[in-house]
Amino acid sequence: MSKVIQKHKFHWVHLFAVLILGGYFLLSKVNMVHAFSNQNLVESFLQLYLFGTGFGLILLYILSHEKFFPVGKEIEKEEEKKEKKLLKKYLHHGKILAVFIIGTIGGPVFSALTIRLLLRDFSYKYIILILANVPSTLFTLAVGRGILSFV
Repeated sequence: MSKVIQKHKFHWVHLFAVLILGGYFLLSKVNMVHAFSNQNLVESFLQLYLFGTGFGLILLYILSHEKFFPVGKEIEKEEEKKEKKLLKKYLHHGKILAVFIIGTIGGPVFSALTIRLLLRDFSYKYIILILANVPSTLFTLAVGRGILSFV
């Protein structure tokens, strides 16, 4: 039997995700310049951390929405048996460490994407995103301040 592939219509969540990402990429640059120019390190850290965490949480919520990846459920059902065999080999700690590493290098957007892919059924995924943004913010602040002090 051949399966009929349905065309999935554009949903409001897709537009909202584009607006969130566009807003994040635009506002994050302004926020970084302002935080790097601030003399107080604690204020700079909190400014970058809260901004990134807020957008990361919103993005993770949108990515977790069932209407965002309508084809994803079909793919997940087909690949579920294969995934279960492979995922039993890895503890949640390895997945969480992967989120921290990818989040440190890529920021809150990549943290949200990684959590969505690796920890989609994990009940503490929002807390992991909040914690994974700490090393990301420290890394960004250290590199930004280092480049400004060098120039």
